[in-house]
Amino acid sequence: MNLATLTACATCHHVLTEDSDGDRTVYRHPVTEDRHDVVPVDASQLQRVFHRCHTCTAGLPVWNYRTSLIQIGDLSAGVLVTYSNQWHVCYRCAQHIEADDSDALTAHCAALMLWPPGSDEYAVLRTLHRGIVLGREGRTLLTTADWPPARITAEMLPKIRDRFTRLLRGPAGLPAPINDPGQRRTLANQLDLVPMYWINQEFTDRINEVSGDQPPATVTDELASSPAGLLAWPEPVGDTRQLAAVSWTPHADGWQIIGYRSIGSALDDDLMPALRHEIGWLVPIHTDYIARRAKLDGRHPLGPLITTWLLIKQQLTETVPAKLPKGTTKAYQRNQRPAPQVRIVRIKPRTTIPSPQRSQPASTRTRAKPDHRFWVTGHERQQPYGPGRSLRRTIDIEPFLKGDDDLPIKLSSTVRVLGNRTAEKGQSTENG
Repeated sequence: MNLATLTACATCHHVLTEDSDGDRTVYRHPVTEDRHDVVPVDASQLQRVFHRCHTCTAGLPVWNYRTSLIQIGDLSAGVLVTYSNQWHVCYRCAQHIEADDSDALTAHCAALMLWPPGSDEYAVLRTLHRGIVLGREGRTLLTTADWPPARITAEMLPKIRDRFTRLLRGPAGLPAPINDPGQRRTLANQLDLVPMYWINQEFTDRINEVSGDQPPATVTDELASSPAGLLAWPEPVGDTRQLAAVSWTPHADGWQIIGYRSIGSALDDDLMPALRHEIGWLVPIHTDYIARRAKLDGRHPLGPLITTWLLIKQQLTETVPAKLPKGTTKAYQRNQRPAPQVRIVRIKPRTTIPSPQRSQPASTRTRAKPDHRFWVTGHERQQPYGPGRSLRRTIDIEPFLKGDDDLPIKLSSTVRVLGNRTAEKGQSTENG
């Protein structure tokens, strides 16, 4: 399930707020409802979508605050304006709200709008902001903000993981598929113990080259690098270059797999320390329950993870332990936690020793070596075993990349129809 999908109005191109009415999703225009009828569409179909803070109209939305519907009336004019019950708020405005300082919120927003104190606009804004601050019922992290990516290093992974598990254990709401309190605690406890993998830049470049063309692979325990884990690339991967990290944890007959985007230095310097402490570096943007033996190809939102596992299984890589800062290991010791395990995965160095060649008769024909690298589609094979190798059992031959490392990559000309992948690749999770 994509957690980062934006819905906008096809008429005005404003990103819409979402509320639930039983099993039905209700879409509303931001701020006020005295507009045209809502025409909800996927925001990716539109150009120049307006997706900014509802209070200051300038910042990148980070939190969604819930309130009751707010109404402000002008008795002399006989006008009653109804405002929204969902507020997408930037990080600076959220700081004022969390401090219960509606006056500071009004002063900040009015200054951006050039509304002087004492004006009618200022008075309405102050009343509205008091309603938001005093009437707020909770907040949920928005996963749709278009953050600039962070550059992730191996040394950062323990702190990155700890910030996300703190968010899971905290009071702030998360998207519905991963918001159940019990499941959040279980996920946090699982992630506290998982090994962490950092893919180096050369390997990341290889994944970006070949992932989009990777044929369907069967997801099995043998394919996964470990029963559970957290894996990060130094820069985002995938078709949209948004996927920065992935975690996988056991869940019934499969795995819960969560994909994350990273948060770079997008805010003013005075706000970044608070954001790192409160949210960290990762925001979930995709979650799936992937059943064992589900088939995922490189075009799936989690495809780069599968490609990474395939190349590791093909033994094209080597894994070495990361040397973590002393401050990190000492912090874990003080909290009586086992030392974090971070493994760097990199392409194996090329050997310079030629392999011995068997002498062959001059008349023996040899198969021409390919002049490019290409994916070989996965398939099943009947493997002989038992007494005299008389028995047969079915084994999976996963897709693999064929050809020497120094050869160019030949990409397929196959046209894939993009549709509802979850029906054929796995089952989207509704409850995490």
